[in-house]
Amino acid sequence: MSRARPSTVLSTIVLILMSGLAVVSMGAQAGDDSSSGRIAASNWTVAETLVALGVEPYAVSDIPNYDEWVKAPAIPESTLDMGLRNEPNLELLAQNPPDLLMTSALFSRDNARLERLMPVKVIDNFYTDQPYYEATLAMTREVASLTGRQPQAEALIAETNQVLEQAAHDLEDAATPLYIVQFSDAQHVRVFGQGNMIGTLFSRTALTNAWTGPTNAWGYASIPIDRLAEHPEARIVIIKPYPRGVGDELDNNQIWQHLPAVREGRVSYIDPVWPYGGLISLQRLARSLVAVSTPSPAATEGRP
Repeated sequence: MSRARPSTVLSTIVLILMSGLAVVSMGAQAGDDSSSGRIAASNWTVAETLVALGVEPYAVSDIPNYDEWVKAPAIPESTLDMGLRNEPNLELLAQNPPDLLMTSALFSRDNARLERLMPVKVIDNFYTDQPYYEATLAMTREVASLTGRQPQAEALIAETNQVLEQAAHDLEDAATPLYIVQFSDAQHVRVFGQGNMIGTLFSRTALTNAWTGPTNAWGYASIPIDRLAEHPEARIVIIKPYPRGVGDELDNNQIWQHLPAVREGRVSYIDPVWPYGGLISLQRLARSLVAVSTPSPAATEGRP
């Protein structure tokens, strides 16, 4: 039997090693919990997307406020709280760094310090040159690519398109304009326009936005509540929660109490949903707007 030449043997060994590394790399990209399943997210939208795709995050920023303001999908109990979104707990992360930290451009000022501890990837559906919905689809697919959840991402996108189509059908007779707001304090609201998921729903359904003024990069304007009287015929839809104490203050707020929509019982409340979030938040908001736009009066009017 002929003996293999040394160069051939060496080439074979190199090929085997490269193949092995490729398999390991593919396993990591596929989200294998034994290799690179430890994904941290400082961005709530990315955290929401990870959970929606079936990835259990290793760490997420400010879970208590996520639970209050984003609500769903729920962060697993095993996920670590890594501190505030704009001030991650570096000591905690340094003790056992994740395999990858997904963050957003909003929090990128900490990247230099974070990158000394772990790989950091900026993933955003804002601060892009795309409209909200297209940017959110791209973000979802990027998270899926990094975690090997491409089939789950495509299923989520298809489901979201179905929800949007159903919402358009259910709201086809909607005629009354509406303000969609979140309170920032008892005197001011964030009123939503174009450039976010709320603008997406206005553009894809027959709903009419009573707010036609300018908005910021996040698709809202901060205004005093008396400006909600500029279109007295409009309904007001409030996205909960209230900031602390605001609900009680509104009981004695004469400006709020004398708004036409408030006096005439045209105020509706929907459960917390993150207006800057991912596809699950978009689905929840679409269903909520359908529910309050075709409601029984007792279900949505009055104090929550």
